[in-house]
Amino acid sequence: MEDLLRQHRGAEAMLVKLAAGVGRVQREGVNGAGVLDDLRELRREIQGEVLSHFREEEQALFPVLGRHIDSASGPIAMLMEEHAIFRQLELQFEEAVAALEAGYGDGWEEKVCDAGDSIARLLPPHIEKEESVLFPMATDVLSADEWDQVRRLWKEALAAVTS
Repeated sequence: MEDLLRQHRGAEAMLVKLAAGVGRVQREGVNGAGVLDDLRELRREIQGEVLSHFREEEQALFPVLGRHIDSASGPIAMLMEEHAIFRQLELQFEEAVAALEAGYGDGWEEKVCDAGDSIARLLPPHIEKEESVLFPMATDVLSADEWDQVRRLWKEALAAVTS
């Protein structure tokens, strides 16, 4: 659980950088000094920390917790839907950054800002739902053996990604 909470703090720090990056694009445009580098760094952070967090939940916590609560209609289903929405927004952000890197204009600055703003609106309430509903529920219902299984599944998921 500590890793998941640490990842939330990392996501919150990324959101601060995202707001600053979007603000710079709006004020200076993509040709401002270091703006494109900031967008690239944000892309790496989103790809790393946030998507890693989702994988940990989806491949380790949710399967074990799903034995205790309905994963088709309860909080797990709602959070999975938000993960899917986030992935679509992340793709829009990546498309816009890639277009800007390639020198395209025609609205790509606006698209990167829109995607960033949408991510910034989605993640804080998502984190709140996990910390106020999902994590306390997991703490209440999962046994020590089940937490061991969550950790084992997460190690297996990481090994599959890195091999």
